[in-house]
Amino acid sequence: MSATALAEYLILQPDGQETILHDSRFSRPPIVTANGDAMRALRAYNCDPRRDTIALDRVKEALTQKAAGWDVKPKTRDEALRCIESIDLFLRHENAFGMRAMALSQPPQFDAIDIEGVLVSIRPDFLVTGGRDRIGAGLLRVAKAPDPDGCKLDETRRKRGEHRREMARYMVALLQMLLEAQDGKMGVPDRDLCFVADVRLGERIGPATDHAIRLRSIRGACRQIAKLWPTITPRPGVLRK
Repeated sequence: MSATALAEYLILQPDGQETILHDSRFSRPPIVTANGDAMRALRAYNCDPRRDTIALDRVKEALTQKAAGWDVKPKTRDEALRCIESIDLFLRHENAFGMRAMALSQPPQFDAIDIEGVLVSIRPDFLVTGGRDRIGAGLLRVAKAPDPDGCKLDETRRKRGEHRREMARYMVALLQMLLEAQDGKMGVPDRDLCFVADVRLGERIGPATDHAIRLRSIRGACRQIAKLWPTITPRPGVLRK
């Protein structure tokens, strides 16, 4: 189960939780990762102490040319345009994220960790180095859904924004759990060095005030998922594939 799926499971109602579990068990991961070009460029940019925006401009130019190709498939064009949008959003909010002052580096490929019988895949985009051998981790969130700007009503916009913030707070807790599972090999885990930078909100989200409660909620949810997992059956759409 992915960290994103688990974080969303924790804030959804039962019918939404059922869908998350079903898709986590039966859905096949896409061959091409959404926003892949943008994420690779943004990871490299933020891990470079120079923060040279020329590198991002080159990526955007290549994506623009790809999208303009006469023989390009609509899906490929849409993906290129989404990647350009993600890079533009990051640059627009870069000062608000405050990441330039951080010592960021590329993380290793972490194995999934066992949380109360559930294997959870947590893939940070960055490691964050602090003083006194402290270590944190960060995630860039570029996924569009739920999109606060894709609605007309202020209340709907507020709810979608808070949905993203709540997910981010749980993902910060999961980042801490990932680092703690490394048994000190990476350094001393520091939750205050863990964050999610959400390009749709233009916010860097750190530990919640009720962070300890969230850690307990994650463990409790995983105990529940471990019991439910064997009972999850494929829906008809999956069986037809």
